[in-house]
Amino acid sequence: MARLFKPRLFKPLKGKRASSETTPTELYVEDLAHDGRGVARHEGKTVFVAGGLPGERVLVSHYRRQKRFSECEAKTIEQASQHRVEPQCPHFQECGGCQLQHFSADQQIHYKQQALLTLLKRQHKIEPNEVLGPIRSPAYGYRSRVRLGVDRERRLAFREQGSDRLVPIGQCEVLDASLTSIIPLLQAWLTALPEKAGVTHVELISANDEKGRPAPSALIRHVKALPEAALELLEQIPGLRHCWLQAEKNGILSDTRGQPADPCLYLELPGESIKLAFHPQDFTQVNPQVNQAMVAQAMDWLDLTDSDRVVDLFCGIGNFTLPIARRCQKVIGIEGVESMVVRGHENSALNHVAQCEFQALDLDTQALAALLRREQANKLLLDPPRAGAKFVCEQIKDSGVERLVYVSCNPASFSRDAAILVESGFALISLRALDMFPQTAHMETMALFVRVQAATR
Repeated sequence: MARLFKPRLFKPLKGKRASSETTPTELYVEDLAHDGRGVARHEGKTVFVAGGLPGERVLVSHYRRQKRFSECEAKTIEQASQHRVEPQCPHFQECGGCQLQHFSADQQIHYKQQALLTLLKRQHKIEPNEVLGPIRSPAYGYRSRVRLGVDRERRLAFREQGSDRLVPIGQCEVLDASLTSIIPLLQAWLTALPEKAGVTHVELISANDEKGRPAPSALIRHVKALPEAALELLEQIPGLRHCWLQAEKNGILSDTRGQPADPCLYLELPGESIKLAFHPQDFTQVNPQVNQAMVAQAMDWLDLTDSDRVVDLFCGIGNFTLPIARRCQKVIGIEGVESMVVRGHENSALNHVAQCEFQALDLDTQALAALLRREQANKLLLDPPRAGAKFVCEQIKDSGVERLVYVSCNPASFSRDAAILVESGFALISLRALDMFPQTAHMETMALFVRVQAATR
């Protein structure tokens, strides 16, 4: 039985060669693209189908043609996939935060992992020796932090997919329950503000305080001074332990009384008996459960002994560095941001870990190669941003690094860097997908590389 479907519109094509038509066309969806759209073939070209799932026959409209591919939206699901499910969030077809709530959680991570394996094989002829089952996450309620926009009517909102338009929301199903319950209370506070009050963003964070107690917190960004009465009401919101203000003019944080603030929150690594302090503006993984499993997998793959000398690149607050330090002779955490180096030292002191140090280093220079030689590093952990670590991987080639764990949030940059490492004499031994971001098209990947031969010249 055919079903109507209202897909969220993806960013429209631009350029002289793009053309559009609205004639209904039936397509068979064969696969899933990296952004969560279905992939079909029509008239010899690839077609990206917003709202289509693998195995479905869909009637599409708003057909946009480009020279090498086309885009369209599923208007009617003529034959639904057995893995199609009802989205849990009422905002799914408008909000750009999630792309895959209409797809079963098991199939989401399966297709993400398969897409990465296909990318490695087709573009670089690389196949891992083994592919482990994904590290799984709860399908909903997993996310420990979120940044929300505030529209002109003072409504909390996410951005629409591929657009700058803000979509008001009343709830967010992927958020930790402690944060979800705060959203309507914060919305009521915003609604009571004067028009043009100047609040632009609200960031919610679920973490602990120094005693390990839950401490849901909010960071309010604003362009105008907020009324004193409004700040008093903000302090009284039930369930909100901490609230800080950030004036966009100077970026300085203050408490609700206008005093300068240097807040500190904590996340736990229970399996390691480690507590990590962080500032609300520091990067932390949004899925604590998967993060703990990721750290455990990294420790297993590094196979550390008390004679190992390790370098942890893009180390952040020490998420991997401190667990590594408890298992090896020495580890050096490298960051490009000086404030993260300070945080790393604070966390090593907090956890009484002595076998580590933190350094600020520009990883786009030859300084890393010199560091690896000087420190006689034989193992490496690499957790770069989305752009990957092309220059870093090129510097590793002539080092003494024998074993390397790569953590990636971008399949495209990971596959490129994997090819560099393989050319440098490493083998891709193990690969594992992490279900860090259920209901979205994003994925996290872990890979183990081991040096098997001298670098090719």
